[in-house]
Amino acid sequence: MTDFENVTTHRGVSGSRGWVVAPIHALDDPAPQDRYVLVADDLTPADTAGLDLALVAGFCTAGGGPTSHTVQVAHNLGIPAVVAAGPMVLTVVSGTMCALDGDAGLLHAGLHGGDLRSAKDREGEHAQRDRLRRARALAVGPVAGGVTLSTTFVKPAQVAEFAHSAASGIGLLATELLFLGREGEITDEDAHFRAYTELARAVGEAEITVRTLDIGGDKPVPALKLPQEDNSFLGVRGLRLALGRPQDLLIPQLRALYRAAACGARLRIMFPMVTTVEEFTRAATIAENIRNQLRAPDVPLGVMVEVPACALTVDLFAEHVDFLSIGTNDLTQYLLATSRTNPALAHDIDPLHVSVNRTVAQVTAAAAVAAVPVTACGGLAASPVGAVVLASLGISGLTVTMAAIPAVHEALSRLDDDARRTIRHQALTTGGTDHLTEHVTARLAL
Repeated sequence: MTDFENVTTHRGVSGSRGWVVAPIHALDDPAPQDRYVLVADDLTPADTAGLDLALVAGFCTAGGGPTSHTVQVAHNLGIPAVVAAGPMVLTVVSGTMCALDGDAGLLHAGLHGGDLRSAKDREGEHAQRDRLRRARALAVGPVAGGVTLSTTFVKPAQVAEFAHSAASGIGLLATELLFLGREGEITDEDAHFRAYTELARAVGEAEITVRTLDIGGDKPVPALKLPQEDNSFLGVRGLRLALGRPQDLLIPQLRALYRAAACGARLRIMFPMVTTVEEFTRAATIAENIRNQLRAPDVPLGVMVEVPACALTVDLFAEHVDFLSIGTNDLTQYLLATSRTNPALAHDIDPLHVSVNRTVAQVTAAAAVAAVPVTACGGLAASPVGAVVLASLGISGLTVTMAAIPAVHEALSRLDDDARRTIRHQALTTGGTDHLTEHVTARLAL
């Protein structure tokens, strides 16, 4: 929507979808008592996870990238976000009425009169559309177009939403986000155990896929006292870090998980940032030793496919793992050599680039030979177009935010075998977000 008069429009990149109208609030100004759109230079994942959702309607940052972990938290919380809007967005005065367009990556500042009324009308239309989609998804259930939908989880307050999300379970519990706010101390085994058992009780029989601590990259934890790295995304993060510090990171978390499983929690354990089969087997051996010590039940073990080396050797991993989950954000970052947090590259991150699509297809094909299920998560999975493309490339399950389920469910419900074939062909031959968005939108009348 760009037909406003006398309005300043700041163009960034879509971080999290949605449309909201509210006054702007600058991060350093005294907090208002009513809902607002937060404007900041950038936000950390911990900052974002700690936002008061009763007040923060959405946010716009000068820096950042569309697939950063900050944006992923915004997705999970269901609030619209625009990132990489440039330093001029920081000059907007607090209290200025704005429309934040998370779909198009735009912040329209200075709304008044007819423009303000028009923006509020559109906000109401968005809300009504989402209510109808949510009702249809709930009526149909968690499977659409042959693809099972599960959801992500960040904050305990989201448990109440889960029963109304049409999700089959929690497909990604990002455990680091439960503990990023703790200053000066490392989360101990009992704290992990309490978090997992409380969540398991809250969601009942639903299965929870727990990603072990994925610290590093753009998610620093001061308590760990990690050295500064020139390129943290290629450094000591994820399973690399956990294997290097088993006594205070990996073993306490695995013990907590198996204790929770022994108490009846339906869990799967997923290791992030895995490069070699040897890394997985080391972690799996530690897990099995702990399971035996605690006399706990078997828990399926899997890996995130996000490092190209892992994607290219999935056939070898498939001999050892129980499941695979493609992390589309990091896989795209590594394949295209574009940092997910660099605002200068925000417009160059193309999650539907033909190289990404071909890699996904290769992974699903290799896993199918060994009958190992492959799901996908990340910003691409939470996009209706991205979800349709991933399903057409052989993904059998998608983990998306609760806010994204209704739109993704609707798109997948329109996917038949003929559409799958044509979309798959386009994805593997030409690819590209713009091209595939146009093709899928026209093909499925989205």
